Amino acid sequence: MRTIDQPAISDPGGVYAKSATDYLQIRDYIRIIYHRRWILMGIVAVGLLGSLLASWMTAPVFEAQATLQIDMDLNVLGVERPVVPLDQRDWMREFLPTQLGILQSRNLARLAHEELTRTNRPTSSDDASATSKPADSGTRRVPTVDEIAKGRTVSLVKDSRLVNVGFRSGDPALSTEVANALARAYLKQNLEFRTQTTGEASEWLDKQVGELRKLVEENEGALQRYRTEHGADALITDRLGTEQQNIVVQKLAASNAYIQSLKQELAAQQRQLIQSSKELGDRHPEMIKLQAAVQNADRKLQTEVSNAARAIENDFEAARSRESQLAGDLARQKQEVQSLNGKSVEYMALEREATSNREVLDRLLQRSRETALTRELQTTNIRILDWAETPAFPILPRKDRNVLIGLFGSGSFALALIFVLEIFRTRITSPQDVRQHLRIPVMGVVPQVKARNGRASLLLGNAVPGQFAEMLQGVRTNLILSPELRTGHTLLVTSSEPSEGKTMSAANIAVSLARLKQRVLLIDADLRRPRLHEMFAENQEPGLADVLTGKTSSQDFRKTKVPGLWLMTAGRALRNPADMLGSARFSKLIEELRGHFDWVVLDSSPVLAVADPCVIARVASGVLLVVDSNRTPRQVATAAVERLEAVGAPLLGAMLNRVALDGADDSYLPYYHRTYKDYYSQHEEWATELPPESSER
Repeated sequence: MRTIDQPAISDPGGVYAKSATDYLQIRDYIRIIYHRRWILMGIVAVGLLGSLLASWMTAPVFEAQATLQIDMDLNVLGVERPVVPLDQRDWMREFLPTQLGILQSRNLARLAHEELTRTNRPTSSDDASATSKPADSGTRRVPTVDEIAKGRTVSLVKDSRLVNVGFRSGDPALSTEVANALARAYLKQNLEFRTQTTGEASEWLDKQVGELRKLVEENEGALQRYRTEHGADALITDRLGTEQQNIVVQKLAASNAYIQSLKQELAAQQRQLIQSSKELGDRHPEMIKLQAAVQNADRKLQTEVSNAARAIENDFEAARSRESQLAGDLARQKQEVQSLNGKSVEYMALEREATSNREVLDRLLQRSRETALTRELQTTNIRILDWAETPAFPILPRKDRNVLIGLFGSGSFALALIFVLEIFRTRITSPQDVRQHLRIPVMGVVPQVKARNGRASLLLGNAVPGQFAEMLQGVRTNLILSPELRTGHTLLVTSSEPSEGKTMSAANIAVSLARLKQRVLLIDADLRRPRLHEMFAENQEPGLADVLTGKTSSQDFRKTKVPGLWLMTAGRALRNPADMLGSARFSKLIEELRGHFDWVVLDSSPVLAVADPCVIARVASGVLLVVDSNRTPRQVATAAVERLEAVGAPLLGAMLNRVALDGADDSYLPYYHRTYKDYYSQHEEWATELPPESSER
């Protein structure tokens, strides 16, 4: 059995080796679209008509827009902010979306409705000069809050702080009114909110300032009373609040300033000597001078220390006598110091509280004055950049856009529908389907013949149209030139299932071969539902079945009215036709008949119905599969091909039968074109008259 990657027949170029699942090429898509072009054009026409009708039936809608500029909160007075200001990113992420939400709120629509109701005129005196159309003298119906909310549009100008506020209506003047009313309402609402917020903050600050002022006064009074009651005037603080030594502590401080200065002088000279020794030698005059200076300073220090020691010794005796007195004074001074230190702790606590409250009071007073100034200024960060003007043209319906939508939308839908239909189209309708899905050659196409005088005459010789005869001769030519039929000349004609026209095709092929002055034998090997004897008006018996059962000789075939054509009918019906057709007697019969005729054409049962065709294929030189156009499902025909290949049948290809050429499908161009009909007129009717055939089952 041939696998999916093996060619169906001998095909060096690999033309028929493609899988049925291979991707379609561009020309295949074009062919599909062209084949269903009327569906495409019909749907596109309906889409365009629908878009035009929708544009015509849609009432015009006008839109007027006012442009607002929304900035960050302006600090006109340069006062300190009560909160941390927003940076640019926070403004874009939080503040601006909040303002857009306010513009889209129902409350703003209500405010605009109240203003329009109050004024009851197209434009207010504030912006009458900004509109291009003068105000009407009459009144106009004020839209409701729901209508304003529904028709309002808010859009942000990209990469800017500009916001467009508009209103859509069938009346252009009304659109202008409402758009300007929305802008004014938003500006007024923002200003009122800022004024209210600033007023509330100012009142709260005034209240806090009054309460804190009383508290500061109480703190300062308590501090003064403590000083008076506890004698804390001896406590001194510097500007930084650092406590200094009190008067009592200063009495205990004593030092010899002269000795300290001598020590500092000696240390300086020693450092200088050490530094010079790194650069100068020991015998350098400068070094000698420095060494002398150090020695002189050291002698002075030692002398002064000795003098101080002697003075101390002199004072020691005097101090010993005053020791008792000083011990008493020291004890009293310590008690006084401890008392003052305790008072300083309480004093500093009172002073810190008073200072802190005083600082808070100063800040609140400053903020209260700033808030009062801001309240009186009444500034806002919202500005109306452009007032709405009366639109000259409607924004809806957008006829050009509707036409494009109708065109491309219907076109896309039509293309999708075409390819969906193609996906679900499971019947074989063209030679391309045969090559793609069955992977076998197309031996030719036979057109569908229109009824003449209430019935169709399909057998050659019964005045068939020249087109039918010529295209059948094309099938005959392909069969003659087929490599498999160059020797043996035994052709088996079958189909996938009943009623595909195999019997009529076998008869016509036999007649066409006979017209080449060939001796042709047509055998009705369909022993289950024979029909060839009806076509040629012959008796069914005796025939093939009788020959195989030995009731008659192999020479029992009859000459027909077609010159060169003989017919062997099916004969008496058998109960086991497959066994008889698969017997050696049948093979021997065919071999014998080949010696008497140039061509042997066999008509057999359908492949999928019974096993007869697979058995007969053993003795045939080639097998022709008849496929009924636009009727045979792909799966059925594929199954028939696979069944024939499974038994090694010499499958030549397929003949596409009953093709409707009036559809002008370009897939039939290799076989037929309208311009060819001029060559068929001379063959419009054939001279040989045969018995009228019955309709094929």
